[in-house]
Amino acid sequence: MSKTNIQLSEPFKQWREVSVRNITFVLTEDCQLRCKYCYICGKNSFAVMSFDVAKQAIDYVLTHQDIFNDGSVVWDFIGGEPLLEVQLMDEICDYAKIRMFELNHPWFDNYRINISSNGLLYDNSHVQKFLAKNRTHVSIMLSVDGTKQKHNQQRVYPNGKGCYDDVVKQIPQWLAQYPNASTKATLSHDDLPMVKDSVLHLWQLGIMSVGMNCIFEDVWQDGDDTILEEQLVALADEIIDKKLYEKYQCTLFDRNIGFPLDRVLNNENWCGAGRMLGITTSGDFVPCIRFAQYSLEHQKQITVGNIRDGYDTNKLRSFLTLKRLNQSSPECIDCEVASGCAWCQGFNYDTAETDTIFQRATYICKMHKARVRANNYLWNKLDKIVPPPEDDVRLRRLQKRKRLQSVLLLADANAPSFCHYKTQQVAAITQMSVETLRKVVYYALTNNLSLNVIAGNEPLSNEFRTVLNECNHIILRSVESKEVAENSFDIFDYETNTWNDSFGGEALILRINRRNLPQLPDFLAKHSLAYNRISLVIKDLTEASGDDFAVYQSVLDSLVNWLPEREEQKPLELSFLTDRLILTEPNHCEAGIKHISIAPTGNFYLCPGFYYQGAEPITDIDTVLQTHALPIKNQQLLQLDHAPICEHCDAYHCKRCVYLNKQTTLEVNTPSRQQCVYAHLERNASRTLIEPLFLQDDVSIAEIDYLDPFDELQKREQPKGEKTDEC
Repeated sequence: MSKTNIQLSEPFKQWREVSVRNITFVLTEDCQLRCKYCYICGKNSFAVMSFDVAKQAIDYVLTHQDIFNDGSVVWDFIGGEPLLEVQLMDEICDYAKIRMFELNHPWFDNYRINISSNGLLYDNSHVQKFLAKNRTHVSIMLSVDGTKQKHNQQRVYPNGKGCYDDVVKQIPQWLAQYPNASTKATLSHDDLPMVKDSVLHLWQLGIMSVGMNCIFEDVWQDGDDTILEEQLVALADEIIDKKLYEKYQCTLFDRNIGFPLDRVLNNENWCGAGRMLGITTSGDFVPCIRFAQYSLEHQKQITVGNIRDGYDTNKLRSFLTLKRLNQSSPECIDCEVASGCAWCQGFNYDTAETDTIFQRATYICKMHKARVRANNYLWNKLDKIVPPPEDDVRLRRLQKRKRLQSVLLLADANAPSFCHYKTQQVAAITQMSVETLRKVVYYALTNNLSLNVIAGNEPLSNEFRTVLNECNHIILRSVESKEVAENSFDIFDYETNTWNDSFGGEALILRINRRNLPQLPDFLAKHSLAYNRISLVIKDLTEASGDDFAVYQSVLDSLVNWLPEREEQKPLELSFLTDRLILTEPNHCEAGIKHISIAPTGNFYLCPGFYYQGAEPITDIDTVLQTHALPIKNQQLLQLDHAPICEHCDAYHCKRCVYLNKQTTLEVNTPSRQQCVYAHLERNASRTLIEPLFLQDDVSIAEIDYLDPFDELQKREQPKGEKTDEC
């Protein structure tokens, strides 16, 4: 199935590709309803635009093409309820059409008429006459909130009665006239439990495109984000199970939300205030109607001109220089899920601590994050059913994530080690339960994480595998394991396992003791054709001494002479030799940064080594699902810029294993001498491969005269003339 079969997040069709200017007329500040979440706080029955005000506004706009130089225009009508003044709207539109014709204006046949209505007057004869008259240019959106219960809870008459029945009876005629029309539904605290049913209900009414969003106001309470996430996840399951994604759209689901934003490339303002023009009933120009006084509770109206004097360009300067960075807090700027998080400039202004438009309101933050988690859940599950194209924007953006990307899931405590740690019995629970797995898979789906599953020798149960198959994962298994998996890494323990020529696949993790390293060249010569990549783990590296370094140097020399010949048969990646030729930046362990481990008990650890060591867990899966946080203490110590020996080292392939660090130096950010020397022996051996592999034009590795960067660091920091004690 191709991507075109997925309609769910397809953008609503744009009217024109050329630039569009929005000119919004506030026809009236009156409305038949008193919707509880409405941002218009100053509804009244006396403020109505006169035709003379509208004419002056149109004349100003059409005769100032130096300012309004867009390729097309949307004449936007709003209230209050604009259909209360449909005859005025008709006069305004007629006048605009006549003036565009008289002026030979480029907008003459490049315009749309847009109406946002509560729908109560849709079948009014004057409304229908206006729509028929302007059918080829008009679009009208009726606000329907969802189920009768949800709609009537918020959209009420002044006496408190809901208006659902009065609006829904208009829908058949509306959709017959505008079959591609969309509705706008709004979410507030009280109606969150009705989100799923409301979206499904609107689709059942025949509304194919549903716009729905949370309000920006400070109404959200503890636990609201959990309710929204649960509702959207339940809706996602319904969408997938019934293939509703092939037919319907809903703005709550969008492939492109929930990713970090680049400070340079993604610094645009979300809101169009200042680039659109709002015209109040009295003829004032406002950056958008959210800056009109009837929309403001705490601040005074911002006026940027009027129908008599035109634009005050000085008052527009601040609006036209608004960027994401200059109005957002550091937390928002560096947020890992920033894309898709919206804001309203007028609401920012109304709630700012001073009368500024440069203070971004963030009440919606946790609701956006809940929406992101639900989106991750849906798209990760849907991508396994309908694979996206390789160049899908979402996949490209995923690669830019700076933080957690995967979970190492220890399915069985008796599973083999794939790194430097040793396994041992540490808890009564040895196998992860399916119940715990479901929670981990949900965590992975909602946080856009993949699972690296460390399997035991016995095959995973059918129930376990069924749950696991819901998310992206790979299997790490012993070469002798009975577990069968397509996406897998094999683990071969040189001292424990017995080689079989039936072994083979994409990648092999080879664990070996240092005393057997001299046998490595012969082993690789015999068996390396079975795999495309071999990663080396020296199990007892921390016990190495000077003689061991010399032995390893000899082994590397032998492999450097052999590898070019081997490449002629079949390309081979050897982690300890070829990675340094490929990498241009450090590729460290990243435990606690880009991956985290979870034991069969459901407890989180930096890596399996800390679990087997008996360390205190970071937290547990139940707590993480409740708090949406993974509280790693002193997490900065896991970052490269807090590792003084490593931060300037160019042995990019070194894993800087945090478990070995803690075991040998007592600090997770400080590697042992053995780690450093082995890594630099490999680095220097990689350097000698540049010419034999014809990589001179692509790779440059400087010559150095040390094997332990700690020695070099001490030398640089030693004050001139000061003598050191020799041990």
